[in-house]
Order: sequence, then structure tokens, then C-alpha cells
Amino acid sequence: MTKMELSSISIKQFKQQMSDQATCYRDDILISNHVEHLEPFRHPCRIFATLVLFCLDGELEFSINLKRYHITSNMMVVAFAGDIIQIHRVEVLEAYAVLLSSDYLNDLQIDFRQRSSFYIDAHNNAIVRIPHTELITIAPYYPLLKTNMEKNRAESPEILHGLIKAFSYTVISIMQVYQKNDDETNSDTVLRSQQLFDKFMALLKLYHTTERSVKFYADRLCLTPNYLSGVIKDYSGKSATEWINEYVILEAKIMLKNTDLSIQEIAYKLNFVTQSAFGKYFKLQTGMGPKFYRNGKNDNEEK
Repeated sequence: MTKMELSSISIKQFKQQMSDQATCYRDDILISNHVEHLEPFRHPCRIFATLVLFCLDGELEFSINLKRYHITSNMMVVAFAGDIIQIHRVEVLEAYAVLLSSDYLNDLQIDFRQRSSFYIDAHNNAIVRIPHTELITIAPYYPLLKTNMEKNRAESPEILHGLIKAFSYTVISIMQVYQKNDDETNSDTVLRSQQLFDKFMALLKLYHTTERSVKFYADRLCLTPNYLSGVIKDYSGKSATEWINEYVILEAKIMLKNTDLSIQEIAYKLNFVTQSAFGKYFKLQTGMGPKFYRNGKNDNEEK
């Protein structure tokens, strides 16, 4: 197969490829219990939706942002819009997936990142094992959603909206409880730090392929670089520079492994002045040059 560009996919495109294996509401919600038929994920693919997947039985191996996970029964997975996903192996899987478009979540005022601690933990570890008793409480959402979506109550969607809200906040609650996060206070300082972190991450997703200086993001937020770096470090455990480097290196790794772009073209896409500058940056962050990484094995990524 020729690998020219990393593919991206929206719920609308999923609908076209999975018409017989999924239930959809407009271009906003897609649910399926045929995870083994999520063909777009057979190769690395950037998803333009929030994905929640529950594994009831069987095994699944897949990657989120090049980090490889082995998923078994009683596990939940959360991936965010913009994440890069690939399915590697499926064995006798009983699971269901729910995909929600960002526009739809915004319309319902649901923000999976509203608790930044949830986003940080899901970013670092996208899976969580939950007790079977907890799984039983959330499993009924799937048939309820499916029934309401199949009846196509477009003229009266309040029930469906209510179900999605309840489902979403249940997922957030489960993730927070079973990742054993420390409780945060609701002090003004914490809330301001949370808001600043959210704004920084939103800008980073938009500009990481062209902007790598903390000053750029600080200027956009009308802050000094030192102040921004200090708040981000205190709140997330990583400095602003570390977050920037992580996003840039992820983008570079994806293009090196999954496209036919030359290293020079990748350097250009990531706004490096020269291929040599990109090579030095990549080696500083990863310990190896981009050519060495490209020629290495795919299974060397962190598991």
C-alpha cells in the first residue's frame, strides 16, 4: 500500500464505511458493537470525534498516539478528537464504541476536558480497568442509545440528548474514580490554573505543527513565558516546553512511520528551517535520528 498522507476521519465518513455495522444520529453520534469492523483504524488515522470504548469480553490491541495498549474484559478506553488511533489485533471481541462529534458535545455543553485532571490522566493512560459491577451500570446505555437513534426522533431529540449527557458524565466519573486521582480543591487558584491549561492545550493542538516556542503561546494568552511555564508545570506535572515537544514529536513519528513523505518534506511541514535542524531536534527528544526511527520496527513504541 502506498502511504502518502496520514488519513483523518469524521463520523460522517465512518457512516459511509460502516453503514451496516453502526447506528448513527446525523453526523454527530455513531455507536457500534462491531468494533472488529472499524476498518478505518486498521492503519493510523486521526479521528475527529471523542471515542469511548468498553470491552466486555475478548482482547483488543490498539494504539492511541503511538502508545500501544492491550485491552481485555472490563476495560474502558477514552480517546479525544485529534488523537491518532490504530487497531493492531482483535480476538473474539465483545465490545461497543460510542463516537461523539465535537460540535455536538459543544452544543450540549459537555466538555470531556472540563476537569483537566481527567484530560491529563486520559492523555497519559487512555485505558482504565473498572469493576464488573460498575460495567453493569453503564452497559445499558448502549441499547438505550441504539433504540432512540433507530427511531430517528429528530423532531424530538431531547431523550437522546439526555442519554448522551448522562452517559458522558458517567464516563468522566468512572475515569476519575478508577484512575485514583487525588481530589482537587475548587480554590480560585486551581480553577484559574485549570482554565489556563485548557486554553494552552487548545492552542497547542492548533499550532504545534508551526510553533514551538513558549513565547508564542504566552503571547496568545497575554502572559509572560515564565508565568505560563510555571502554571502549566505546577498544574500538569509537565512544563509547557515538554507538552510542545511531545506534540511535535508525535506528529513527526506519525509522518515518519505512516507516510511516504521524505524527511525534508516532514521538516518543512513541521516548520523547521532545514532538514538538519529537524534531525537535531528529533534526536535530542528521542535519542535517535529520524532516519533511524523510520527504519526501525513499529513495535518499539511504549506499551
